[in-house]
Amino acid sequence: MYDSSPTNESVLRFMDNSLGLLSDDAIELGLNIIIAFVLLILIVFCVVGNLFVILAIVLERDLRSRPQYYLIFSLAVADLLVGLIVTPLGAWNTILGAWNLGVTLCDFWISVDVLLCTASILHLVAIALDRYWSITDIYYVQNRTPKRVILMLTVIWVVSIIISLAPIFGWKDAQFVTRVQEEHVCLISQQISYQVFSTATAFYVPLIVIIILYWKIMRAARKRFRRDRDRRTISRAILDNNTNNSRKNTADHNNHPSIPVPDSTRSNSINPTNGTTKSKVKFESTTNSISDDERTPMPLCDSPMVDSPNGGTFQYPKKSMTVDGKSKIAIQVFNKKGKPKKRIKESVETRRERKAWRTLAIITGTFVACWTPFFLLSLYRPLCGCRIPPLLESVTLWLGYLNSTLNPVIYTLFSVDFRLAFQRIIKRMCFMKEF
Repeated sequence: MYDSSPTNESVLRFMDNSLGLLSDDAIELGLNIIIAFVLLILIVFCVVGNLFVILAIVLERDLRSRPQYYLIFSLAVADLLVGLIVTPLGAWNTILGAWNLGVTLCDFWISVDVLLCTASILHLVAIALDRYWSITDIYYVQNRTPKRVILMLTVIWVVSIIISLAPIFGWKDAQFVTRVQEEHVCLISQQISYQVFSTATAFYVPLIVIIILYWKIMRAARKRFRRDRDRRTISRAILDNNTNNSRKNTADHNNHPSIPVPDSTRSNSINPTNGTTKSKVKFESTTNSISDDERTPMPLCDSPMVDSPNGGTFQYPKKSMTVDGKSKIAIQVFNKKGKPKKRIKESVETRRERKAWRTLAIITGTFVACWTPFFLLSLYRPLCGCRIPPLLESVTLWLGYLNSTLNPVIYTLFSVDFRLAFQRIIKRMCFMKEF
């Protein structure tokens, strides 16, 4: 009788192999669908977010009239073009796992990619510079004209164009065409000299500049917070509006010279407008009088203790102001119960500093997290001459593109003006009346 066992085994083996191949193909197809969906969401958010920023600046006169928002507008344009041109071609290449669109389109994609991503990064440097000058130079805001901002934008785009077009004009490795046509890999010029130049100009130098600037901004902001706190303390304690009568008030009481204040506030306590606190002013001086010309405001310094309204002494710092290097005005603010209010002020100041630190940390941290892996890989690849795993290539590339999606969130949602503008745009789109 005919033995069919070998045939059955062959059929079973064939079916197992077919099911295995089918299972692998199904898994690969499912992964590609998930990847395509995630990349599509990323592209849509990139386009919509940056489009909202552009519309807000174009439609809102208040935003359009401020030169500093020209930088945000130009950044949004660069990131919008990343979402419209660069990321769709990048998604095609990522999903297929190979470049099959030819050398010319590969050159175009790489050039536009380098142009827009470099411009986006350099815009972040310009925004950091603008913020630094705004907080450290009291005349910068008045001198920040549209012409000056446009000059900054011109430098940004010219530098970006130079970096992006250099490979097209010959700064390209000899294997570029072979890599595209035979290996189906669309990769920027791997010539070491170009990679060192482009990565340093587009990322490493901007990264160092951004970190230094935001560190200096935070230091300057902390000083401003404390200066504003001290100024508020003085304004609550001293109301010196009677300059005409100030020369007459030179009475000496226990070697504590007096300082002229309005009639309504000549008492041991000065009540601010909200009526919830009292400010006690004590004068310590080595002189018997202070003329009007001599009363020059000076920075406040700390004093180790302060007298309480009940006659006791708080072991608590008080603020003092030196006048003409001779007289010192010691100020301590009390609440209704006669307890020092400095702790409340310090908590407010701490919250402001913490919020500023959080904002700067988000800005800097997002930039570093998104672009550092890509540029480390870009410099490592030509130096070692090795092949990078495709998955690692794709992850680092899309992390960089993610920065263009996050920029409109980071640089606008912290602004009340932009939040209100976005609300008005959404209301217009939904045919809702503005309140």
